[in-house]
Amino acid sequence: MNITEEEIKRYASGHSSLEEKKRIETWLKENDQIVEPAPGEGEQLQSAWNKLSINMKQHAQLVDTPIKRVNYRFLSSIAAIAASLVIIIGVGWVTYRYVTSVPVQNNAVLKKVHTEAGQRLTVTLSDGSSIILNGKSELEYPEKFDGQQRLVKLRGEGFFDIAHDERRPFIVNTDSSFTQVLGTRFNLKAYADDAQIVMTVERGKVRFGRYDQKDQVVLTKGMQGIMDFHKAVRSNQVLPEDAMDWTEDSFVIKNEPLANVAKRLERRYAVQVNIDSQQLRSLTVTGTFKNANLEDIMNSLAFSTGINYTIKNKTITIRK
Repeated sequence: MNITEEEIKRYASGHSSLEEKKRIETWLKENDQIVEPAPGEGEQLQSAWNKLSINMKQHAQLVDTPIKRVNYRFLSSIAAIAASLVIIIGVGWVTYRYVTSVPVQNNAVLKKVHTEAGQRLTVTLSDGSSIILNGKSELEYPEKFDGQQRLVKLRGEGFFDIAHDERRPFIVNTDSSFTQVLGTRFNLKAYADDAQIVMTVERGKVRFGRYDQKDQVVLTKGMQGIMDFHKAVRSNQVLPEDAMDWTEDSFVIKNEPLANVAKRLERRYAVQVNIDSQQLRSLTVTGTFKNANLEDIMNSLAFSTGINYTIKNKTITIRK
């Protein structure tokens, strides 16, 4: 099976056609049964590199084995493809690994804070910026910003109120998204177990998207950027206060699947939510709650949808 360099480039960057993707993955499986496909984009690049590395090692071993014939043409094609991947990974995966690590400059001390489910935490940075962390979130940042940029890393959800500094952009990295501002207020939700990363701007201007600059959008007040796995970043107009409801002790649901609402309830109220059928998980619900407790929300959802629920030992079970 002949795989071209351009096909490998498209596959590694997530732009293969369905037919190309199938051909390349078939080829990879034929030549390596060890490395499993990775679930994320960064992991996909690493997986592709690992597969090629293993093949190269296997064929290198054959060179030293006189009783076996070496397919030098195949080895050459592997090397050529590996070389092209070095370029891709050099500007993609390796850059991603570099920029998503908060740099230590001039012996700056790195700090890391996290919240448990049901907790919120406000962090004030050395430049006067403040960040409110939602439940089950983590923030990594330098004790003092002393470089040409202000860089932090987020896992989970945070509301950012960034001090303006034209000389030093403020950058927020997550495991797969990039955000750059000069001074603004925005909410960034980037939980590892969510299907989307969502950026909502309350004030100012934000550049948001993947580390590849070709898939980034500029957002202004009242705009929301959404990044799905293997889909182009998109934007739309929203009410910012809906995305930032958790900072005001509100709980806003707008046409969301019950499964998504369950995750939000788990993070907000430190409970576990079990839904007993896929049909219920896909059920779309809506509601707005201000200073409401968990039972108020569940009673309202039960009334409006006809579901039944029980709460026992911090576990909610939802049934028809």
